[in-house]
Amino acid sequence: MAVTASTTTSQGSTSDTLDSLPKLTAVGQRLEHIIRYSLDRFQFRNAIFLAERLYYHTRGTGHTTEEQEYAQYLLATCQYRQGQPELAWATLDGCTSIRNRYLFAQCCLDLRRYTECNGVLEWLLQEALAPCSATDIMAGKNVSSTGNPDKASVLNLLGRTARAQQRHKLAIKYFTQALESNPFLWEALENLSELGSAPDPNSIFAEFDATIANVFAPRPVTAIQRVKPAIPNPPASSIIKLEDLQDENINDTAIEPSYNQSSIPAHDLIKPRQGFLPTIDTNSMAVLAQISEGNGIDKPNTLLRRGTAGHMKRPFERTKSSSAIPARNTSGSITKRGFDRHATFANLQSSHRASVANVSSNAVSEQEPAASVVPPVVSKAELQEELEALRIVADTFKILARAYGLFSQNKFTESMAEYESLPYEHLASGWVQCQLAKNKFEMTDYITAAQYFQRAREMEPSIHRDMEIYSTCLWHLKQEMKLSALGKELKDSNHHSPQAWCALGNAYSLRNENDQALKCFQRAIQLDDRFAYAHTLSGHEYKGLEEYDKALTEYRTALSIDDRHYPAWCGMGDVYIKVGKSDLALIHYKEAQRLNPSNTVVIFLVGIVQERMNRTTEALRSFEEAIHLQPGHAMARFEKAKVQKEMGQYTEALKELDVVHKIAPTEPRVFMLQGEILLEMGDKKEALKKLTWALDLDSKSSHAIRDLIDKVNQDSDTEEQGYDIQHDSDG
Repeated sequence: MAVTASTTTSQGSTSDTLDSLPKLTAVGQRLEHIIRYSLDRFQFRNAIFLAERLYYHTRGTGHTTEEQEYAQYLLATCQYRQGQPELAWATLDGCTSIRNRYLFAQCCLDLRRYTECNGVLEWLLQEALAPCSATDIMAGKNVSSTGNPDKASVLNLLGRTARAQQRHKLAIKYFTQALESNPFLWEALENLSELGSAPDPNSIFAEFDATIANVFAPRPVTAIQRVKPAIPNPPASSIIKLEDLQDENINDTAIEPSYNQSSIPAHDLIKPRQGFLPTIDTNSMAVLAQISEGNGIDKPNTLLRRGTAGHMKRPFERTKSSSAIPARNTSGSITKRGFDRHATFANLQSSHRASVANVSSNAVSEQEPAASVVPPVVSKAELQEELEALRIVADTFKILARAYGLFSQNKFTESMAEYESLPYEHLASGWVQCQLAKNKFEMTDYITAAQYFQRAREMEPSIHRDMEIYSTCLWHLKQEMKLSALGKELKDSNHHSPQAWCALGNAYSLRNENDQALKCFQRAIQLDDRFAYAHTLSGHEYKGLEEYDKALTEYRTALSIDDRHYPAWCGMGDVYIKVGKSDLALIHYKEAQRLNPSNTVVIFLVGIVQERMNRTTEALRSFEEAIHLQPGHAMARFEKAKVQKEMGQYTEALKELDVVHKIAPTEPRVFMLQGEILLEMGDKKEALKKLTWALDLDSKSSHAIRDLIDKVNQDSDTEEQGYDIQHDSDG
């Protein structure tokens, strides 16, 4: 009895506190079946109608409160899945069951009733929620339709609520705790990465790896002496001799089955069986507990469930007969063969639950015990295949988590290396290709980024996520036709996609149609007002229209949604540059650089402001940093040459300009700056040549270039006049 009590305590503590499915009346059960049938086939209208019938059916007399709340849960579930959280919220208002309160909290979050959502979720945390380990999920446990949340789900919802309230430290805490409970909770990991606190995948999977190692670790198997259970003697006709099972490890001479033949249905006896469990009473269970816990005897190669020490589950090897029966001799000692087959992780757990049920049944009943059927055993190859599957899933998740975290830390090269180490079937997915494209985009390699985005579109033509980045990439590359086609395709596939309207807005912006572009960006905001990038793009268009106050408002709105959204910080810096506030511009550019220290565009902008503020040494350092990160950054090299000219480093400046000339051989400003430097160095002949080339390439700046040419000519005339005067005096 002691074993039975401890077992039920360890397993029943959570089940008693969680809501069990109430037993509906016959009419209610029929309605529930049709509702679930409709939900499974996405017939939400039909499901809502039937759920309303069930709801009002339970309002009648003779129905319990549990039935009424369960009917409310089904109705709210149908409403929520149809995209009507406001109706689901009204349906669940006032409910007290755990499943109803959890769904109510989901509705509160969608409706931005954050305070109410926090109160419900904190109440749920006080309840004894079911644990949900990674091994349980992968083994198929805790996957049921009861609607009861586990601790990880509640913590994840609390993290989302805290992030929506801009309580980022609290959100990080909740998301971290959620991942500790369920390392496969990608949403929590994604949020942590976006908040700048990417976790280490090895640490969040440490418990999972240890569990898998313990479950499948090979252990030596020894004979275990057991006391013969005190059970009624079976009929003589049911005694089976299995001498053919004996080998050098088995010394039994006669084996009796420990089940009552009459308790097995006839059709089950006809069918071949994988094996049977012997009937065990509580006294024998107590002895087994003592044996397994003490005496220093090695445990067999099977899994002991946590909280049930002393109850040993073991798979049985198929014998030469049609049944696999544990060997037991008449002296009361039981020996067994070394295992060469093992139960799977999920089957071992279900076997344990079946055994506990038998023990409880025998403890309270005087009836003759019945046989228990062990789940089918699997071969060593099958077990190895399952173990390999567990590890593949975990390893793939680790790679994805590590790559996403590295991207959030602006380690783009390392992130790409992780993604590229994925198996081909995952690498050749639209989502992974988009992540590779975003890495290249942040590295300002727009050509390669566009290629990755195009590949993602070919793999998944209906993909919309991250397409706003693709449209900006095409905007930078000035590919007007591709950009227009992208916007049209996205809009045609989903008229309510904010990414589609952003792509259309970028297409109009590339054609300098700022008003039309602004309308598209505002439409994207209407569809999703939490879309930070749409606010930033709107700010860019307001800046182009010289409506700086509105531009700042849009940038600030974007930062209120995501304070790590560095393009909005850059946009504010651009506005302050326009209005002549270089000090404020530098502050905002510096903040953008802190958030993305490897972005060469941001570093370049910092150097430009420093140059305007006559902080030439700092500007030179910024340009050199940009060049170090991107050696082909022509503008950074050009600006560096300008700073070196101002500092009198003419030779170094000419070397930089030679590199820029190789990158952009037809850029007139390069020839113009070379002419100025050569003029300062006194090489007027070479300076005149460079300035003439610049004039041929750029007629718009002809006035400035002609002024320099005139200056060279005047200097030459002055020198000639001085030479003639000196010659006459000598004569």
